[in-house]
Formats: sequence, structure tokens, C-alpha cells
Amino acid sequence: MNSKHSFCRSVFFVLLAMLSTNKKERLQKMKEIDISRVIIEEYSRRLSEHLENDVVIVGAGPAGLAAGYYLSKSGVKTTLVEKKLSIGGGIWGGAAGYNVVTFEDKDILDEIGVTTKKEGDLYTADAIEFATALAYKAKKAGVEIFNLTEAEDIVLKEETVKGVVVNNASVRMVGLHVDPFCISSKYLIDATGHSAELVSMLKKRKPELFPKELQEYFMNVETSEAGVVEKTGEVYPGLYVAGMSVCDVFGLPRMGPIFGGMLKSGKKVAELIKNKLKI
Repeated sequence: MNSKHSFCRSVFFVLLAMLSTNKKERLQKMKEIDISRVIIEEYSRRLSEHLENDVVIVGAGPAGLAAGYYLSKSGVKTTLVEKKLSIGGGIWGGAAGYNVVTFEDKDILDEIGVTTKKEGDLYTADAIEFATALAYKAKKAGVEIFNLTEAEDIVLKEETVKGVVVNNASVRMVGLHVDPFCISSKYLIDATGHSAELVSMLKKRKPELFPKELQEYFMNVETSEAGVVEKTGEVYPGLYVAGMSVCDVFGLPRMGPIFGGMLKSGKKVAELIKNKLKI
């Protein structure tokens, strides 16, 4: 009887172990699908919720991130698209890979919590801290950021810019013919930097709007830092320029690794649009 009881107990535990192993295998097999499912569903939800916006910003450099931060913290529904994998534009490399950046004042840096050091008439900051702090503040303020998303055209209705046509940046990179989709906006900001990509698209088919070549001028820090803020604004109904795109459109000098003008340009374009939205 004891031998039979012992045998039954052994069989029971073997079956229990087999069931446990099968359960673990099922869980392991399903975990990959669960991971895939939640990523696809969450991304699809975010994208679907941001197909219609108050503002769309193209380019996640310092001006684009600053604009997104100031718009979103005021309750403006804002989406930012960036064709690269990383955001931050030209911040990361500082000057020639020396990852230190400079500013003439530090008001905005203090606001976003960046550590600065006074060096003569300038303030310096660690480029990595600056890039990550600005991105973090913009995201926490509420701007929705879609990286690896490239603008390939603008939506134009009744001579007013109404949004942007986008595609997966990888698709564009390898030159595949894959149709894009559209993200609408009440106002669109070209913060694409030196290339002023959105204005270039407009100029290609409406050359009379910008008769001069889109190109920034020789290096001149003082002129450029002031001019980039002064000229930030609407260049066509529904289309604004900020940051280095301003220099390209208006032929202003470049300024190198000094970023105060970029931040102020982003803040200014946000204020201009908020006034239009009556916020």
C-alpha cells in the first residue's frame, strides 16, 4: 500500500512538473507577442490622437524643442516630427565634437534646470545635459514627438498651409516608392535647421515667393543671434520659421555653437502662434 501510495505521489509530481513546464513555455512563447502588441497599440493610439493638431513642428533641434515646450505648457496641442533617430539637432556635438555649448544669457536654461557656468561674457553648459533637459521638459509639457518621421511635402489648401505630409524616414532613406500619410495643423513650424526644408518645398513650386536663393551667410555671431529672433515668424499663411531655418530663409549669418538665439526663436514662435490662437 505504501509502495502504491509512493508511486502515485511520484506520478502526481511528474505531471505537475510537466504542466508547470508547459505553462512556462506558453508564457515564454506569448511574451514576445505581448511586447509587440502593446508597442504597436500604444504607438498607433498616440499617432491616431495626433493626426489633427493646433501646431505641428518639423525638426527637433533646440528651436523646435523650445517651441514645443512653450506651446505645450500653455495647453496647445502640439506634435513634433523628426526624421532622425535622436532628437536635439546640433546640440550634442558642441563645437567640433567638444560637447560644450554657449549662451549669452541663461534665463531659459534656469527655467528648464540646466547647470551653467559663467565664462567672461558667456555662459557654458554641458551639451548632453542641455539636449536631454530640453527634450525632457518638452515631452513632460505634453508635446508628442515622433522620431524617424520625415516630412516630404506640405498640405496646402486655399493658399494656406494646413499640415505636413510624412513618411517613415527609413523608407525615404532607401528610396522606396511608398505613399505617405498626412498630419494636419492650424499652424506649421519649419524648424528643420540649415536646410529650411518646408520653405524649400514651397519655394520649389512657388519661386516668386522667395526669389533669392535660400542660403545662410558667413559666420557673424552678434548679427545672427539678434537677427534669428527678430526674423522668426510667419513666412506664408500657416507656415512659420524658427531657429536656423530663419537664417536660411532670410540670408542671415550662421552663428556656430551658441544656442541662446535658437531657444529665444523657439519661444518667440510659440508666443506668436499662441496670440493667433488667442491663448
